[in-house]
Amino acid sequence: MQIAVCISALLFGTLSIVAAGAQIKKEGPLPRALLMSGGACVLTAGALFCRLGWAFDWPAALIGCGMICTAAILNGKKSGKLHPLHHIIRIGVSVLLMVGFVLW
Repeated sequence: MQIAVCISALLFGTLSIVAAGAQIKKEGPLPRALLMSGGACVLTAGALFCRLGWAFDWPAALIGCGMICTAAILNGKKSGKLHPLHHIIRIGVSVLLMVGFVLW
């Protein structure tokens, strides 16, 4: 189960950073910076969890997931295309990651 949490965190963090990179010319700097920073926090939490087995990696994951979800909602509001299902899925993935970090 630890490997699944680790891989999920690494994928979620990497995809968030790639999404922020794809928005370089589209959106303002705040949502992009939040998305990149959040992705980096989740990647760090995944690395700490997998490589070092730290028990307190969940605060980094919590901060990162919060930043990612906030940036996604800000992007949706700014562009005028707020897709509720997309945000519900993103929040669900974040909650599952947090449960994984806390339990394992």
